[in-house]
Amino acid sequence: MPKALRAVLPVLLAAIVFAPALRAAASSAPSGEGSDLRLVIVLGRHGVRAPIGSEIRDNAYNADPWPQWPVAPGVLTAHGATLLRYMGAYYRQAYRGLLGDSSVCAPEAFYIAANNAQRTLATAQAIAEGLAPGCALDIHSHPKGEADPLFNPGAFVAHQDRALAAAAISGRLGGHPEWWPHSYQRSLEELEQILSAGRPPAPGKKSLLDAPQTAPSTMGGDLFAMQTPVSAGADFAEHFLLQYTEGMPMSQVGWGRVSRPVLDDLMGMNTRYHDFVLRTPYLAQVGASHLADHIDRTLRQAAAGQPVDGALGSPAEKFVFLSGHDSNETWLGGLLRLNWLLPDQPFDATPPGSALVFELHQPPHAEPYVRAYFISATLDQMRNAVPLTEAQPPSVAPIFIPGCSRAEPGYPCPLSGFHRMVGQAIDPAFTK
Repeated sequence: MPKALRAVLPVLLAAIVFAPALRAAASSAPSGEGSDLRLVIVLGRHGVRAPIGSEIRDNAYNADPWPQWPVAPGVLTAHGATLLRYMGAYYRQAYRGLLGDSSVCAPEAFYIAANNAQRTLATAQAIAEGLAPGCALDIHSHPKGEADPLFNPGAFVAHQDRALAAAAISGRLGGHPEWWPHSYQRSLEELEQILSAGRPPAPGKKSLLDAPQTAPSTMGGDLFAMQTPVSAGADFAEHFLLQYTEGMPMSQVGWGRVSRPVLDDLMGMNTRYHDFVLRTPYLAQVGASHLADHIDRTLRQAAAGQPVDGALGSPAEKFVFLSGHDSNETWLGGLLRLNWLLPDQPFDATPPGSALVFELHQPPHAEPYVRAYFISATLDQMRNAVPLTEAQPPSVAPIFIPGCSRAEPGYPCPLSGFHRMVGQAIDPAFTK
């Protein structure tokens, strides 16, 4: 074989192999004008917020003080709200064929529900402002302190089997919880250098490498209890991600010791850890059965054009936005075996403001079908507060729905198949 041909052959083969996938990805963009689209359901994570307690760990591991935030722990920032308004405006632009002229106030086209935390309520409000500028949209939410079954598995605590949850995670680890710190030893050592600034722990401080490691158990007040350096590492990685997407100077992102490549590496540990503690099938059933059941009912309601018991909103609504957390996206992804990959993120990442989207299409004289994708602004779009437009769109990852999707662009899934698949995945003990 000529040397020149040997040089270009890998490129030609890659083009042949990946061309169909690239066409499918391109077709996965939100549907626009003239489509057979009937309903869009968006399950979104809240926007950029200040870190919470688990991401600070009582300052036990960091040699230098954490940077100051402009809001209280866990609260959505002004920067985060701006990014969400950009995403809401992008949804409106992308779905203008379904939603019509943005200058016309039509609140009956929207159904918005939020978990009752400040950041999820504020996220819903910011998305609404981008979706329908100047139009007051109702935001449905349970009273503060009450567990909303759409978002919070605490609503089903009486039905949870804590021993089964601990066993399910132990089983995925092969009975060896020490696999985690061994597998991520390099990342943990890198993180320890960032936290300690390369210095031995001062009096009263701890080394991340010495954090305890225990097997999953039923002790404590949560569904299962476990200690591992990797859980702390995953939380610290999330803290750095929030610093980066908030737009803090790089001198403050990990005290100037976390570059973008380092952040990407640490977030890989974060998403892998959450795969085990959220996507494990029993945990996903507890966390997302109620949500999946109501999404299915809402899709079928739109297809039927008449009320369906347990559906969200009414048949008149065209856009449903559910404001939750990264755990909600991950639980639902685990329950329905959905995976996604964004160009600038780790596998199954759930960055601030991201969302799982389900579109219902109803072609004339054909069965309605569901198309799913994952959407997120890139981390640099977030960091630099870049408005999202068709010229500067967010990242969109088409999702193949196992047991349902067809081998066609956008991976369409017949609505009847989606209904059957959801029914097989959920546990009715965790639905209401």
